[in-house]
Amino acid sequence: MYTTVFGESSSLSGSPESAGSGQFRDLLDDDLCSRRTGIEHLLKWPDEGPSQAAVLRPNSRPSQQCQRTDGGDQQYQIPTHAHERTDEVIKLRPGRNSVPAVALPARGGETSRAPAAQTEASDIDGSAESFAMLSRFLTDHNLTAHLAAAEADFQGAGSTTSHEVTTRYGFSDDLLDAALAVRAHVGRLNDVIHATVIARVLPALLEDGEVVVQRPSLGAGNDPSRPFDLETDHRIAEFKVAQWKGADTMRKRGVVADLVHLALDESGRRAQLFVVGALPIRFLTTSKSTIAWALARSSPHTRARFEQRFGPATDFTIADFTRVHGRHIELVDLATLVPSLALPPELI
Repeated sequence: MYTTVFGESSSLSGSPESAGSGQFRDLLDDDLCSRRTGIEHLLKWPDEGPSQAAVLRPNSRPSQQCQRTDGGDQQYQIPTHAHERTDEVIKLRPGRNSVPAVALPARGGETSRAPAAQTEASDIDGSAESFAMLSRFLTDHNLTAHLAAAEADFQGAGSTTSHEVTTRYGFSDDLLDAALAVRAHVGRLNDVIHATVIARVLPALLEDGEVVVQRPSLGAGNDPSRPFDLETDHRIAEFKVAQWKGADTMRKRGVVADLVHLALDESGRRAQLFVVGALPIRFLTTSKSTIAWALARSSPHTRARFEQRFGPATDFTIADFTRVHGRHIELVDLATLVPSLALPPELI
């Protein structure tokens, strides 16, 4: 039989998260079942860091995304809806905290560069200011009620009234700048959570003499050389650190895919699937949906391996597969090891 693990255990976490920081994670919920945020392609600066100066090309349509325009210094094209078209080098709006001061035009056409330390400090200060502004907005308002009230006030509004509503509800340029900056800087927040959870529980999991034999997969996805999140000489394990909230279709498919990967292993090592809360375990043990549905978004290779090993995926419900072919896989509630993961969904 499969094993479900619940109950109390020693805490591996520090103090509970604040409501403000918890809402950031909810705001950036990017489908943790695949540990990909889906927002990293938006508002992403080059690795070297953006320039404060921006160039608009005359008689051309600027790109919506910042990009390098030559082989030298970093220069960026700005959307025409945010700035007027001009042949001159212009400065971005002072409120855009995501753009630190790096280079400014100097006399004689030369470029004076700020020291690296000053640039880094400016970037950190800007990020902190953006986080603080967004945190205040989310803490001061019940976002659902706030948006609903704004929607009601916008109905029937003309230009003048809509401007008044925008101001009254705090939908300022500074708030937008702060939200964009936070999203750009923490686009990989889910990877940080996934990595930290694994790192925190690993010392408690490893038994005497047990060693990690393969580089663990702390970030997004696995590669062919690392099929599991954790692989030791005694066990294989997958980690799903998302808090299920009711609309969990992609999370359901992801957790079944991980269960199948563990079931396909023939090494005879202990197999564990770590999830958060009772909902994923209940789904795996009671769902009447078919494995074919769950693996519909998985790779053709995974589906082919399943059919070769177990037969047609349409022949199994998820509950039946868990009971028969997944009976040796332990389903472990991570909240017993990391209590902060058990916080209510509105704080996650």
